[in-house]
Amino acid sequence: MLNFVRVTKYYNDIKAADEVSFELVEGEMFGLVGPNGSGKSTLLRMMLGIIKPTEGQVLMGGSALKDNDWREFRRLIGYMPERVSFYDNLSGKATLELFANIKGGSIGNIEDILPQLLPWEVLARKVGTYSKGMRQRLNLAQSLLNNPGFLVLDEPTSGLDPIGTRLLYDILDGVRERRKLTVVLSSHMLAEVEEKVNRVGIMKDGALKAVGTLDELYRGLNLPLRLIIMVKNHSLQGAEIRETLKKEGALNITYAGGQITAELPVANKLKMLAAILGHKEDFVDFTLRQPSLEEVFFGIH
Repeated sequence: MLNFVRVTKYYNDIKAADEVSFELVEGEMFGLVGPNGSGKSTLLRMMLGIIKPTEGQVLMGGSALKDNDWREFRRLIGYMPERVSFYDNLSGKATLELFANIKGGSIGNIEDILPQLLPWEVLARKVGTYSKGMRQRLNLAQSLLNNPGFLVLDEPTSGLDPIGTRLLYDILDGVRERRKLTVVLSSHMLAEVEEKVNRVGIMKDGALKAVGTLDELYRGLNLPLRLIIMVKNHSLQGAEIRETLKKEGALNITYAGGQITAELPVANKLKMLAAILGHKEDFVDFTLRQPSLEEVFFGIH
């Protein structure tokens, strides 16, 4: 779909994006994470064609996008900014009609999902009476008015409670089931991104430090697995199991509350599990966990 080739963006002497290269795959949900000031917003603006790179190219289908190409491409884009200003004196329905006219869309395009976001009696009220969560739901609705093929979500769950967050992702899943939709999700909620995306890109100091599936990032950083064992005899604190783990190369072995916790090098996983099963009379159960996106994030930062 979109291919960024050594894209750099300067604001005077400040380098906001530093030779960023990656390709968005059509139909995927791509997560973009990084701390404030890492270059995420700059990259999103270049995806949307709001700003142009100082150096490098943004390609579509192998060709550089010209001004006319960007104008056509923007017709296919839905954008849900982190902060959006609505006219407080307009009703929710009038607001959507205004955005539909600007974007060449229609409320009819979202009539199947609109009642889930905002009931009609709420849409009849002025936006000035809306809570932050209601405004964010209205924000999502406007981003879908033009039946976009490419959707950019910047901190989409900001201001939403857990029910609203789940609803947002349920609606997105429903849209993606019905038609091909490429989504870029920028968020600082790492656990949230981890559960939803196909691939993730991690930004730092304007550079894209890593990009890939979570499994690819785990392996690339060689992060250890986390093993948790629930022991039977609390008085012995799983002493024999802990000794076996130590001999087999486990790291950071601790005991607390009837559980042994240890970190296992991925290369030793099968050998370690076989050794543990030699003590199956001494434990109730065990859990082996992959590293989280948060651990990947801090492994890079």
